[in-house]
Amino acid sequence: MVEKYPTIAWLISNLKTNDFSELFETELASTRMRAGVCVSACIEAGKNILPPNYREAAHDPDIVFMAKFVFDSNTGQYLDDSGTRRDFWLKKIKALNERGNKLLLDYTDNHFSKAGVVGDFYREIKKYVSGLVLPSEKMKMNIASEWQKYTFIIPEPVEVDMIPPGNRPNQQITALWFGHVSNIAYLFDFMAKGMHKAPPNNLIILTNNFPKDAVQQAAKLAPKGVKIQLAQWTIKTMIQAAKISNYVIIPSSKNDPRKSGVSPGRLLTSLALGLPVIAEPLHSYLPFNEFFATINSDDSVNLAKNPNSQIETILAGQKLIEEKYTVEKIQKEWLRVIDDFSTSK
Repeated sequence: MVEKYPTIAWLISNLKTNDFSELFETELASTRMRAGVCVSACIEAGKNILPPNYREAAHDPDIVFMAKFVFDSNTGQYLDDSGTRRDFWLKKIKALNERGNKLLLDYTDNHFSKAGVVGDFYREIKKYVSGLVLPSEKMKMNIASEWQKYTFIIPEPVEVDMIPPGNRPNQQITALWFGHVSNIAYLFDFMAKGMHKAPPNNLIILTNNFPKDAVQQAAKLAPKGVKIQLAQWTIKTMIQAAKISNYVIIPSSKNDPRKSGVSPGRLLTSLALGLPVIAEPLHSYLPFNEFFATINSDDSVNLAKNPNSQIETILAGQKLIEEKYTVEKIQKEWLRVIDDFSTSK
């Protein structure tokens, strides 16, 4: 007999509660836009979905997705911190395997090949893994020598409604950067170098952890006269900032192993916000190269000086997003993975 509605669960690091609502509201994009999207898809489709990190003895999932394993946040603010998460997850993973059920990794970084306690954990559980969900084709290429079994590529969706391009204040040019604080060093490097080629009047920085001192130090190397505003990232503040900004900058490094295989999420979100983009040509951005100017190129200088020249480009990008990258479209991809592993019992 085929079980049409298997029971689904997720193992997720750095949660403060066991509530679904936290998945949809957290500032951690890797949780909100991957686990959160899968869980919301299951709820809307009427599938059996257990609370995050399913803790009750009666919880018996058929398919478990595992998000990125964090050994310890070193903050003490999350459940299963202080090094206890490893044994807690390992016990669940072994029990899942003993029952003949499936473990799928949401594999957004190549941990199988990395040194340290996190890499050790991934290598220990590898024999129990039935498949990997990957954020990009590049990640699939990165793991080809280490994984030959099931893979499925699911990028992050665009979670904001489309904002029409143009209609921004143009008396002064405002650049916008948003992202996790772990990426902010790339912004600081750009402020010290590339931004001098065509400096904006204003720079808005939206991130987590509010790194005020670091931003003040970086401002000393930025072009003179650029007014810098730092604020906490939320979806609301990002939308508000987009409406008064003229373009987005996404500096990075295509040679940084941490960036190899990332999804095109920030690029597509920027286009959805109605803004032209200056970006590092990361591998996952290359299929969208007509929608951004490569950082430090002549095109990027021209864009920074005349962002309104990109309206038609943004509209074309938004059309593509609506066709392939909305939350609703990506939810269907997660459900496809679940269907692939809904086996006879």
